[in-house]
Amino acid sequence: MKIAVNLLPFREKLAGAGRYAQKIVSELIRLDKNNNYFLFISHKGKINFPISSPNMKFITSNFNPDSVWKRIFYEQFIFPFKLKKLKPDIIFTPSVAIPLFYNGRFFTTIHDIAYKKIKNKYPLLRRLYVSWVTKMAFRKSEVVFTVSNFSKKELIEEFGIEKDILVTYNAVDDNFFIEYDEIDKRKFNEKYNLPDNFILYVGAIEPGKNLDRLFLAFSELIKSEKDISLAITSGIRWKEKDLLNLIYKLGISDKIIYLPYIEESELPLLYKNAKLLAYLSSYEGFGLPVLEAMSAGTPVVTSYSAAIKEFSDSKVNMVNPNNIDEVVATFKSIIKNNNEVSNKIIEAKKVAQNFRWKNSAQIILESFNKVVK
Repeated sequence: MKIAVNLLPFREKLAGAGRYAQKIVSELIRLDKNNNYFLFISHKGKINFPISSPNMKFITSNFNPDSVWKRIFYEQFIFPFKLKKLKPDIIFTPSVAIPLFYNGRFFTTIHDIAYKKIKNKYPLLRRLYVSWVTKMAFRKSEVVFTVSNFSKKELIEEFGIEKDILVTYNAVDDNFFIEYDEIDKRKFNEKYNLPDNFILYVGAIEPGKNLDRLFLAFSELIKSEKDISLAITSGIRWKEKDLLNLIYKLGISDKIIYLPYIEESELPLLYKNAKLLAYLSSYEGFGLPVLEAMSAGTPVVTSYSAAIKEFSDSKVNMVNPNNIDEVVATFKSIIKNNNEVSNKIIEAKKVAQNFRWKNSAQIILESFNKVVK
């Protein structure tokens, strides 16, 4: 069976959906030696898929995936012709953007409906496009995958169409559970000029992530915890200007550390060196940084979220991001590192052990194989 995989949206720097695509595809090719995989991808995005197998072939293109509209043009007007030439049995898209002018058997992952829940997540034209392509992907796909039961429920409520929706959770690799020694931790901090005490934010810098709430809480925290910093690493950045102005107005510029994009091989050390992960997002279909922090043994302060509660089993600290006093108080209780915090870390790590990319890839592979039965 020929399986075409649409990896065209993915850039050199991966966010949550990109990490999902990277890991799911790697596991599929490791698990499946019978079907043939054709990976459609840009030259820039290929760096994130260092995999090789006799039953896998890259079909690369020169467009720049950092240019959203160039990528959309390629996806909708050139990709279909390549598919017609290949004649695949299945088109698997791990991040919603199916080629609308091609009729085939689509198996598609729709991570969430953030475009609707966070009105300013995208510029207007892009939001309209994402809304339209998500609706069409849901309708045209034979099977839809999503990353939580919360997202599954939202998709059903949003589109109201009977559809086979399978939950394929995000996950973590084994390296997040490794116990690194103090020498490795110190070398990591020295490499990135990190202090001993810092709060960590991992994720996109964009509307909906409530970074303004985080900065406000942090500015209050350092009035009493003067030796702590806030480190930020991100693969996607836009609408930064207002946030930079807020940092300046709050007088916390010298306490903010802007890290480069940290490759996944080093991410566990980043989490393990942090006092806590602050993830105050207003909406999530999953919330992968929370699971990564749980796996690494890092305390988490996050927003009340049905999706995060679903996979975390309430083993993280949930707060109202609009209640700055509550956020600050939770930060302080974790920094004190009492027994209650330590017990929650242990419990969270046990829960995180249940989430493996192999499990989600197996669900997807089984759905593929049903096609030929």
